[in-house]
Amino acid sequence: MDEVVEYLPKLEEGFWKVKNKAGTELKWLYETKEQIIKKADDFIEKAKNAHKLMLERGMTFSQMGTKQQNLLSSGLEAEVIKEFAKYDEILEFSNPVLKAGGKAGEFDGLVSEYLIEVKYNVSGETKSGKFLEQFEKYINRNHKDYINVENKKVVLFIKEFSKGGNVNQSVLKQLQKKGVIIITELSQIKKIY
Repeated sequence: MDEVVEYLPKLEEGFWKVKNKAGTELKWLYETKEQIIKKADDFIEKAKNAHKLMLERGMTFSQMGTKQQNLLSSGLEAEVIKEFAKYDEILEFSNPVLKAGGKAGEFDGLVSEYLIEVKYNVSGETKSGKFLEQFEKYINRNHKDYINVENKKVVLFIKEFSKGGNVNQSVLKQLQKKGVIIITELSQIKKIY
């Protein structure tokens, strides 16, 4: 019990602050539930134009430019967090986690039960190194950039696969072995509650 309390974030000067088990001091901006929902609604609205453009051009996500991909990804993060909100309390959404000298990571979504990572597209050619390293921040309590300080279960939401990718590819199987829950449809969210 003492270990759990030791790593609970404390609100100070408009930021949540905590030191992770590895000793890294982390902080992220405090946002009210109303601010989070407004931000999510704004992201969804901005993504609509990017989605329309993608359809008009007959393009895939991977063929879109970086700006359009970012808009589509942010919109998807917002859709996912709003779906989780039907079953759980939203704590964070699209909120960078800072450390001395830079960024430790980002909460795509954080609810009472889960830390949520959202990927619009995962390719069958995804290299495991960098991809798995990102998840170390969520599952390895001794990682210097561990941001899952309340040790929540981790969910990976994937909208689509390309270049032969699927939920059975090696990199995703490795995550599942480490306890990451993989979801590919919004309707699957209710099944984990």
